[in-house]
Amino acid sequence: MNSLDSLRIEMPFAILFECIAGSRAYGTGVSTSDEDIRGLFALPAAKYLDLSAPADQVSDDRGNVVYYSLRRFIELLTHANPNILELLYMPEDCVRRSSPEFHTLEAHRDIFISKQCADTHAGYAMAQIKKAKGQNKWINNPKPAAPPNKEDFCFIIPWETHVQKYPARPVPLRTIGWSLKEFHAARLEHTRDIYRLYHYGTRSRGVFRGDMIVCESIPEEDEASRFAGFLLYTEHAWKQALSDHQSYWAWRRNRNEARWQQQERGELDFDAKNMMHTVRLLLSGRSLMKFGRPIVRFTGDDLALLMSIREGKLPFDEIMSIAQEILSECEQLKTTTGLPDVCDATQANALLHTITDDWENRVS
Repeated sequence: MNSLDSLRIEMPFAILFECIAGSRAYGTGVSTSDEDIRGLFALPAAKYLDLSAPADQVSDDRGNVVYYSLRRFIELLTHANPNILELLYMPEDCVRRSSPEFHTLEAHRDIFISKQCADTHAGYAMAQIKKAKGQNKWINNPKPAAPPNKEDFCFIIPWETHVQKYPARPVPLRTIGWSLKEFHAARLEHTRDIYRLYHYGTRSRGVFRGDMIVCESIPEEDEASRFAGFLLYTEHAWKQALSDHQSYWAWRRNRNEARWQQQERGELDFDAKNMMHTVRLLLSGRSLMKFGRPIVRFTGDDLALLMSIREGKLPFDEIMSIAQEILSECEQLKTTTGLPDVCDATQANALLHTITDDWENRVS
């Protein structure tokens, strides 16, 4: 079983739990909100003796539907993962499928509550802030459809001094106007990313072959007569630009268009939904330190605050001030709570064995 379809069609009996998660569970959803599904599945213990490791999770292409293996689920719980921990506290109206084994897991959910939960909720919250500002850069600086060109990361130091006003200065390849298809390259000894260039005109095989610079063996008689200068290729910068381009277009393909309208109209300079999740995570972390359980479904003043943030009614600085205040309270509560520092891995491991055994006995 290594796909969502094979789980749902061929092994539905392995599904221990399924629920509606995300904004619709938090109470912060709007009419355009995606429906996020999260679930849990079991595997026979013998599967973990196979040479090919079983899947830790299966999902759809957009990540809106994700099922975790029981083993991976409990592993993430031992690390106080906020997105996994909340699944043990889902509102009843969000639960689409459950099982006796999941009820056992719920009955022992307190073993996963520790001081570490405050740290992970704060860490995830800070990541949302970074994401909120980072995706705003994509809004204000959209990337072209074409991926970055390697030649835009190439610079030339020409050997002939009359080519440039100031000698030994790197000149962008586009500025100098050379075509690397007419040259051969040889690596400059004791350096990185610097190559000697030799002009062969139409006889050349070119510097790039696909995404790689291919170095040639230059005949001794050509060393002086065909040497044209040095090529500086900032390959790491090209790879980073390519990665950024791929991330941007993946975001564009998968984003919820309605969510970004305020930013694209210039009404906001941050992603309001990500900032809402920042405060949501901190409120839930505070609840864990105060009451020993996260908040999943928000109501009252907390919900009103989250919706005000989502709707763009609060400026970024005010949201950050609110977040910092809640974070400080979390840190203070962590010093006085009676919770353990971390989850007891021995108890978690025993629970994994018990639930797996119970499931195997039930479906055999």
